[in-house]
Amino acid sequence: MGQAAMFPNRPTRALVARAQAALGMTHREFGEALGSSERTALRWAAGRSSVGVSGLRALARLVHPRDPALANELAGATSETLESLGIVAQGAAVAADASVLVDAVVCAAADALSMAPSAVRGALLAAFGRARELGLSVGDVEKAIAARVGKGKGKGSAQPSGASQKP
Repeated sequence: MGQAAMFPNRPTRALVARAQAALGMTHREFGEALGSSERTALRWAAGRSSVGVSGLRALARLVHPRDPALANELAGATSETLESLGIVAQGAAVAADASVLVDAVVCAAADALSMAPSAVRGALLAAFGRARELGLSVGDVEKAIAARVGKGKGKGSAQPSGASQKP
């Protein structure tokens, strides 16, 4: 799905707890299954630490045989699908709902800005809302932005962070 996500695109504490329960693992077993310690698993359960993107992807693989829908949610939290992670064959994944696909869009923007998804969600909502009010399609917006991005340094290249570009 393009550039790998740096951050989960939603809170994952409840997903991780559901996954541990679905696997029927103790904190020690759960931590070890994800390459961590029992103490780290306890911190995840208490909300003092979070499972990273790579751990969530591994967890989706572990959970899939027992709960494919939960595995799909875990994959979605990393802006991936069961297909893109190689957990299921193309076309065999549990159908992703619109919120999972929208989270993938939010994460693409967040990754491009090296920010957390929560930091860009409001700006994207405002931008998409305004585009809708103006009768613009996503394709119209993408084409216009791509033309602007291509102006400064060559087609398809983004201007460095902090550089100004005339609107």
